[in-house]
Amino acid sequence: MTTLPFQISFTTLLEWMGLLSVGTFLVSLLLIPFLVSRASASFFLIHASIVEKRHKRHPAIALMIKIIRNGLGGFLCLAGIIMLFLPGQGLLTILIGVSLLDIPGRQKMLDLLIHRPAIQHGLNWIRRKTKRPPFQFPEK
Repeated sequence: MTTLPFQISFTTLLEWMGLLSVGTFLVSLLLIPFLVSRASASFFLIHASIVEKRHKRHPAIALMIKIIRNGLGGFLCLAGIIMLFLPGQGLLTILIGVSLLDIPGRQKMLDLLIHRPAIQHGLNWIRRKTKRPPFQFPEK
């Protein structure tokens, strides 16, 4: 029988999950409105062309930015999935996370999410609260 160098009790695991839940909820309350209000109103119309321009930078800078963007995007997607079951703005967090990722099929997934009326309403509600013009969404 092998012993692990550490043992985690069920209670400790629940406490950590509770802290993670509270942490992701608080981060989403601060980060999501900030990111949504900072984007241009035509972000979802020009997102693909922005991605193409990004690849024309110096290779070292492009790699560093890609690592940071994908790390943040992956974290936001994971946090959004967790927030689907815990308190937080799950779908909006996933939407922002997916828009940051450089993965195949990202644009298709992004289009699927942004054409949901609840997502459009939520994004533009945040824009109204921050006194920004509403997003322009592409046609289906």
